[in-house]
Amino acid sequence: MSALADTLTEAPPINSIGAYDIPSRSAKELYGDDMLLMVWWKGNPWFVAAACYRVPEAMPWEAFWNEVFVPYHEEDPDFEASKGWEQFDWFQAVNREEHPIAIDPAKTLAELGLTHKAVLGFKTKS
Repeated sequence: MSALADTLTEAPPINSIGAYDIPSRSAKELYGDDMLLMVWWKGNPWFVAAACYRVPEAMPWEAFWNEVFVPYHEEDPDFEASKGWEQFDWFQAVNREEHPIAIDPAKTLAELGLTHKAVLGFKTKS
């Protein structure tokens, strides 16, 4: 099976019917020491969209992996938690660019550079 590809090559123009003055219900100020973190398995046909988690900024990577990441991703029959996070290449997705992240299990999510509404991407190593 070939990897899924992004077919959008250029951002479409934004058409507005007026000002949008509705307060955000996902603003950082509403989450205290927590953040919303999108997690996206790039190219995976089982999870075609990112999952959104509310997690503490101070959560160590190892706790995130064991308590949040693994229980969700075990739903994919091809996922093997026993292979650890090392089986993937990790990156922060920013405007269609991949910024690599070196995972250190002792570092917190914030220390890894993840922020409120960040997209933590990963893909199976080739």
